[in-house]
Amino acid sequence: MSLSLKHIPCPAGNRCTAFQCIFGHEKDNVKIDEESVSEPVKDEALPPSNQDRPSKRLKVDAEKPSLSSQTGVASNTRTGPKPAENQKQSLLQSVTRPISPPPLKRKASASTPSANAATSKNPQPTTKPSASTSKAAAPAKPKKAESLNPRLLKSSPASHEIRLKLLRLLHQEFKRLNEELRKTVNDQEQKLLLSDQDLIIRALDEEQACAIEKPAVYSNVMKNKVMQYKRMTAAQWKEARAKERQEAQKKLRKDSEIDGEPRKIETGLTHAQEVELLKRILTPLDNMGNHGYVPTVPTEEQIKSARDGMEAAKGWEKCDRCQQRFQVFPGRREEDGALTTGGACKFHWGKTYVPSKAPGDKTRVPKRYHCCGQEVGESAGCFTHEHHVFKASDAKRLAAVLNFAETPENPLAPTDRAVCFDCEMCYTVHGLELVRLTATSWPTGEDLLDVLVQPLGEILDLNSRFSGVWPDDLAAAESWSVNDDLKPAKDGNETGSEDGELKAKKKKLKIVSSPEVARDLLFSLISPTTPLIGHGLENDLNSVRIVHPTIIDSVLLYPHKMGLPYRHGLKTLMNVHMNRKIQQDTGPKMLGHDSGEDARAAGDLVRLRVMDVWNDMKRVGWRVVDGEFTPPEGEGGGLTEAFIEGRNNNFKLA
Repeated sequence: MSLSLKHIPCPAGNRCTAFQCIFGHEKDNVKIDEESVSEPVKDEALPPSNQDRPSKRLKVDAEKPSLSSQTGVASNTRTGPKPAENQKQSLLQSVTRPISPPPLKRKASASTPSANAATSKNPQPTTKPSASTSKAAAPAKPKKAESLNPRLLKSSPASHEIRLKLLRLLHQEFKRLNEELRKTVNDQEQKLLLSDQDLIIRALDEEQACAIEKPAVYSNVMKNKVMQYKRMTAAQWKEARAKERQEAQKKLRKDSEIDGEPRKIETGLTHAQEVELLKRILTPLDNMGNHGYVPTVPTEEQIKSARDGMEAAKGWEKCDRCQQRFQVFPGRREEDGALTTGGACKFHWGKTYVPSKAPGDKTRVPKRYHCCGQEVGESAGCFTHEHHVFKASDAKRLAAVLNFAETPENPLAPTDRAVCFDCEMCYTVHGLELVRLTATSWPTGEDLLDVLVQPLGEILDLNSRFSGVWPDDLAAAESWSVNDDLKPAKDGNETGSEDGELKAKKKKLKIVSSPEVARDLLFSLISPTTPLIGHGLENDLNSVRIVHPTIIDSVLLYPHKMGLPYRHGLKTLMNVHMNRKIQQDTGPKMLGHDSGEDARAAGDLVRLRVMDVWNDMKRVGWRVVDGEFTPPEGEGGGLTEAFIEGRNNNFKLA
């Protein structure tokens, strides 16, 4: 195997004393010039492997004077060059043929019939198509070509020789039926015919289905299938193909149908009446302490016990992402200013899922990660962060950083509205801390409060992929003052994320100095009797350190069939019950959740349940009279006579 580096100028230049230098010299160019003039077509017929290396190298050197002059010559040839100019152009191209950039080669071939003919013999071009060409060809992207060879399976039901033999027999019958159909179809029925590649794919699909679904009797099933098609006539094949095409078109229409309109919520009640019905679906906090809710404010003794435990631990924590033990230093380590030990954290940020299996496949399919598609345990992670992070969920330890507070009485809080709120959190040296607080009015969805929050501890990771709060947001945020409006203003500028992409226009938020200030702002909007609405409220309440008696959690309104701690995500609930899609940012460049969107989504789910409750009440006789709910006549809101007669009439009609 010879090594040719003639396209690279020799570092020694004219002082080189090597007998046969592997680098390029001026004398080599003269030699190539003489050979190319005597045999101009020979260089065109070189295999792609001889030209790949120079073509890739010269993308860097495309702005050298010699190459720019060639570009000018090539452009002149298209406008009708003179014979002398043609001779000069061929001379220059042949001299630089091995190192010429791909665009020059295409321009030259357009004006030289012999070069075009030689290039057409090459089945695969050595250069990539231009961007415009690739975009134009994108809609007509063909199926991946496959050969008539059995597909590789994890567990093969027979030897490759047997599978190949049966596959060829099956393909032979498909080809026979297709040729017989070709002789009888008219112009309108041409769509029933299959191309050679479609015949191969059909045979491969049939063979693979038999191998996966019936591996124990694979040979018999394949032989029966071959005999079935062997006995089939062209008319039967035509009928089968027409039926297959109809089913394929039906499936295509079904897949291309636009999702239905989002479900509309119409209760027929006023806002105050809807708030009144919330009393029927309040979340009871009894026995919910085991699921993250904090029903009472921790005492000073409990807080002292938690602080003693933290001092004894000396900052050692378990990483919430990679499960590695590390040490954290609130206020930074004195020796070097470090925040954590243990080096960088390598982890998978996506959730795990189980890939779908083919029908009849009983093999165990390992879980994979949504972020990278890798199997669980295949690697330590696909993403690396500078610090390890941890999460503290014990109420006493949370209170050691900032104690909880009960919602104070507030006579200024409106009684005809509820409040939906959502919190975004980031990782600090104290665990997860509040970094954004959003509150909206229910049921109108109007913004009430939306501010950024400066955490108490040093930030380890903003968790921007999920929180939606980026470093630029905190750096550019103005400090909130007492005279400022709690409602944020729209910002017309786009800001850059950590990965460099542009984020959509977003609200221009102001920042408060601490989580305690943010909590006081929320207290100014509510009273102990104001219903607080959210999804997974225990996390939001704990992050703001609030003990509130009147809450409605959509997690408990729409429980998981397996009960707590299992729960449905907000995105899933909105898709199933409201036919609406939220949190659409996915992939490695997620821009994060919008806490306002999440708060309104939870409010819509609660309003949907209120509508269902009111419909049930109306069925048993409840009415609204003079703006007040009136129970049905009879004992304790039982079934009314009209309701019973209506049910009986419906039964008779059925």
